[in-house]
Formats: sequence, C-alpha cells, structure tokens
Amino acid sequence: MKASFWHACWEKNSLGFHQTTVHPFLYQHLLPLISAKNVESNTDKNQAVLVPLCGKSDDMVWLAEHFDVVGAELSDIACRDFFREKNLAVTPTYIQDKHSQETFKQYCFENITLWQGDFFKLSTELLPDFDWIYDRAAIIALPQTMQQSYSSHLAEFISEHTQLFLISLEFPQQELSGPPFAIFEHDLNRLFPNFNVKCIAEHELADKTFAQRTFKVSYLKEKLYLITR
Repeated sequence: MKASFWHACWEKNSLGFHQTTVHPFLYQHLLPLISAKNVESNTDKNQAVLVPLCGKSDDMVWLAEHFDVVGAELSDIACRDFFREKNLAVTPTYIQDKHSQETFKQYCFENITLWQGDFFKLSTELLPDFDWIYDRAAIIALPQTMQQSYSSHLAEFISEHTQLFLISLEFPQQELSGPPFAIFEHDLNRLFPNFNVKCIAEHELADKTFAQRTFKVSYLKEKLYLITR
C-alpha cells in the first residue's frame, strides 16, 4: 500500500475508514487497566500513549483525558483537520529525525502532539518512552507485505513496561480485498514473536459495518488484544 493511496484518500475526502465515535473498548477495557497500572505503580502522573497511523481520530481526545498523547500520521490534511475541527489554531514546526534524515511536521496543543510524516522513518530518539500504544485501525490498514515491517518498527517503541492495546478485525479475507485486511491471533503471534499476545475482548459487528463502510462478508468481528514483552 503506497503512501500515494492514503494521500489520495485524504485529498478526495474519501474517508470511509474514519471512525466518528470513540471506540467503546477504550472506556470498557482500557480505563480499568489504566487505574490498575496507576495503583500498581503508586502514581497518578500522566502516562504517555503512542497512536500510530492516527488519522484525525477522536479517540485521541478521549486518550488525552488520561495520557500525554503522541500521534503519528502520514497525511498533513489529517493533522490539520484534527485541530481545525476542534477550533484549535496550531502552527506546526519542522523537525528532522537525525537517525532517518526524514523531516517531520510537529503539531502540538497542550498534551497532544502529532508527528506528520512517514511513521516507518520516525525513530525512538524523537519520542518519549511510552506506557501504552494504541492501535485501533493501523495494522489492519496494511497489506500482509507491510505488516511485518510495521510490527518490527512498532516493537522498537515497546519497552518492558509498555502495553500495546491493539484492535483487530476478523472476516474471511477472500470475501473482501482490503483495506481493511483481516488480522487473526495467529497473525499477531507471527508478527510479534517473543511477545505475550492475549485476547481480552471481542465484539461481533452484526450489521457488518466498520467505520463508515458496510461490507458484504459472512461475518465481521473486532477483537481486542493486550500485547506485552
């Protein structure tokens, strides 16, 4: 999946993948985990969460109530629209990643920071340590040929105390040419070797609707995984 494909989606406002509501898994399952982790660490300080391939998701607004949020997004339109739709005037700064020599735009407002550019060239040197990583629709947006590169790069941001909160989508892949692409537990075990992969929730999408699109598939299911070292 070339970058030009996603740039074209944003330029044409073809955003069937954009989800207009906060995912219920966040308050149903992540919030209790946040509380438990704070009790365990005996702290109420802000923790940091990374949201790869974040688009303009309003999940980041919910996350900002609990975390310092760092989003990584390819499209400059998505970054600008995220703040514009909230009536926030944000002027980006340009920062070069000395490791990859890639130049990123950095958009900041209070405890939300968006890095616009190629996530695969964004190094750990520019970002803080993360307590959490939230993948709502990143890995399922990538074809199998890119998933290993994505998971390997994502693993660079996962320390011993980081928890990856990943939502997958399951359906018969032969019934739908992605994106989105189906991801099953065996795929995650392959993509994250030497990690603990645990399914903690699942939800059948009975109306076969994901984000703003309805698919003609036999079944459509979201599963939530907690992935740790």
